[in-house]
Amino acid sequence: MNTRSMRILGFSQIKQQLVRLAPSSLSKEIARRLRPSPIQEEVIRRLQDTEEAVQYRLQEGPIDYGRLTDIRPALAKAARNIVPEKAECIAIWHNIQAYMIIKEKLAVPDTPYVQLSKRAASIADFTALQKNFSRVFDEDLQIRDTASPELFRLRTRIATLENRTKRMITEILQHKEYQKYFQEQLFTVRNNRYVIPIKQEYRRAFPGIVHDTSASGLTLYVEPLAMVDGNNELQTVRMGEEKELERIFARLTEAIKAQDEALLLATRAAGQVEFCFAKAALAEKMAAIRPRMGEAGVIRLIQARHPLLSPDKVVPNTLRLGDEYRVLLITGSNTGGKTVAMKTLGLQVLMHQAGLFIPAAAESVLAVFREVFSDIGDEQDLSQNLSTFSGHIKQLVYILRHCREKDLVLIDELGSGTDPTEGSAIAIAILDALKTRGADVMVTTHYNDLKNYAYETAGVENAHVEFDDKTLQPTYKLRIGTAGSSHAFSISARLGMPAEVLQFAEKIRKQTSHVDMEHILAKLNRQEKDLELREIETAQRLREITRQQAVLQREREEAAKERSLLLTAARQDAREAKRKLRIESEQIIKQLKQSKKKSAPEELAAVIQRTRQNIRDLSLPGSNEGGRVPVKSEELQNGDIVFVNSLQEAGKVVSVQGKNITAVVGTLTVRVKAKDVSLPTAAEIQEEKRREQKQTLQTATHTCKPVTRIATEVNVIGKTYADALPDIERFLDQALGAGFSPVKIIHGKGSGALRRQIHGYLADLPFVKDFKTAEEGEGGGAGVTLVYFK
Repeated sequence: MNTRSMRILGFSQIKQQLVRLAPSSLSKEIARRLRPSPIQEEVIRRLQDTEEAVQYRLQEGPIDYGRLTDIRPALAKAARNIVPEKAECIAIWHNIQAYMIIKEKLAVPDTPYVQLSKRAASIADFTALQKNFSRVFDEDLQIRDTASPELFRLRTRIATLENRTKRMITEILQHKEYQKYFQEQLFTVRNNRYVIPIKQEYRRAFPGIVHDTSASGLTLYVEPLAMVDGNNELQTVRMGEEKELERIFARLTEAIKAQDEALLLATRAAGQVEFCFAKAALAEKMAAIRPRMGEAGVIRLIQARHPLLSPDKVVPNTLRLGDEYRVLLITGSNTGGKTVAMKTLGLQVLMHQAGLFIPAAAESVLAVFREVFSDIGDEQDLSQNLSTFSGHIKQLVYILRHCREKDLVLIDELGSGTDPTEGSAIAIAILDALKTRGADVMVTTHYNDLKNYAYETAGVENAHVEFDDKTLQPTYKLRIGTAGSSHAFSISARLGMPAEVLQFAEKIRKQTSHVDMEHILAKLNRQEKDLELREIETAQRLREITRQQAVLQREREEAAKERSLLLTAARQDAREAKRKLRIESEQIIKQLKQSKKKSAPEELAAVIQRTRQNIRDLSLPGSNEGGRVPVKSEELQNGDIVFVNSLQEAGKVVSVQGKNITAVVGTLTVRVKAKDVSLPTAAEIQEEKRREQKQTLQTATHTCKPVTRIATEVNVIGKTYADALPDIERFLDQALGAGFSPVKIIHGKGSGALRRQIHGYLADLPFVKDFKTAEEGEGGGAGVTLVYFK
């Protein structure tokens, strides 16, 4: 990739930011060497590295492995049988620990971080080498006494000798005759030997060897003669310790050398992983994204920001190139943002091809370019006797010579620095040549001839940087589709140009052929701005309509939910009311039967029948939950089987009167609205038919056996609770009317489930005084329940 373009566009500053974010010298080195790649597969791989690191940081957080060190010099020493320094060995140990953490965190099966996992998986298993280091160093990075048996022996001897020496020197310091000789009553160490600070004037009075003097010369550091032998022995043992440490480090060096290739590979892999996370940190800092990969030459940067400008100050712009047009010509005022827009595009292309995310909207698209050429800035070179124009031409010649398809060319102020007429002609010819070569081209200019060329030539598009006529300030917004005015007069006035000079310039301008062009461009730009404001207003209205629609939809859903809750509550209330009404009715029936008033049997039976019929006719609120198919009342006939939604049970139609349907559901006769019934399932139809056959059989049996007396017991053994309940209700009605008490319900023992359900039913009956399980002597035992009426 063109080094000059990388320098001009600011890629080196991006690398500097990356270097600062890289924690170790290993990842910093990779960041410094980073260059964009022209190979699409390589770009995709690099971007995937960054993508995985970004996602890992978001999902898992940073990996805490300490800090990596460049151990390659130490490994090179070990390879040449040179024992590394202690600090170098510790650095190797720290790195090994970091390698193992990286491997443990990333090299896992079924991970979404595939490329990071591959790098981590290339790190070898250094468990054995780790143990070697752990045997030598403790947690405080000090060499263990147990690093070898000989070292343990020597250090034990050193401790013994040091204690003996300290006792001797303490006795000397406490000797009464010597007190006046001492500068201070303490001892210290000089040249690895214990010494006492003696006043200079008592040098000859105190027997010993002088090892050092103070800076003032008033204090001598003297080794007492009585301690010379002890210090000599201590020094000898310490030298033995040093030699043993050398042997220990030599053995450790052999272990390092045995795995130096694996350590080099691990160092490289760990550095690359760390660099990936540095790229992720840069993406987070810039609020950057991974653009979609575009087809050859296609650029669609949405809300792109210049990566080196402050996010608070930079104006995002949308840049399109390589799709409908290959050449984009940017015009407009000076200091209006033309060059910034061009550099934004160029720098984001370089970052993308280096595997870095770009500060733009997520829907952005970028192709991979073979080369990026740029001619931006003042190319005047006094050392080569080149003018500004000559410098530009020299660079343009280089671009024309090397440019071809899949290249990106950025040219600032094309054709400037010479006569405008000649410069325009040269500029048009250069643009035409670049377009013919198939390159993507972005140029800036002030020449009207180039604006006309863009309007008239297929594959070439005009754009301009916006200028606020009211504030006389640039807005830095790029508008694609129309050319712009240079606004030289407005800018000159803002910067303090004398009014008389500008008035005279205006007279001269009116005499030129470009007056109409400038007027037309200004009018077009105003119209475009008005149109954009109307589009914004329309978009706001659409958003408001969408918001109101969403509010209405939520209100409809909430109303439907509230209606469903109300219906559910109403059905529950209705069932409870029906249960209470039945209890109260049974009490009334009992009172009527026990009344002393002599009523005709037919009248009493009629009252009882009407009361029970009122209970059966009590209707419940309708419901059609569960997606059942509703039934129209006009489609129903007597004998049809339907599903009653409110009772959640199937039954047979016995009467249809308009929208009201009367049906028999089990032992109940209910009247419901047509909307409360729906089609039954096949299983429900079969179940209803079986129940009907059973009831028919029971009715036939009862009719064949004329009742000569009212029974005092009912046998429901072998029946389910649902089947037994009608028999129990009928039996209790008859027994209550006959005045029997107690009566027996024979249900059998079994699991006890039927007994518990019957007891639950009896507990709710107001005319039942008490009930209990029969004792053995009362007939039946646990298989019989005795019921006592009030």
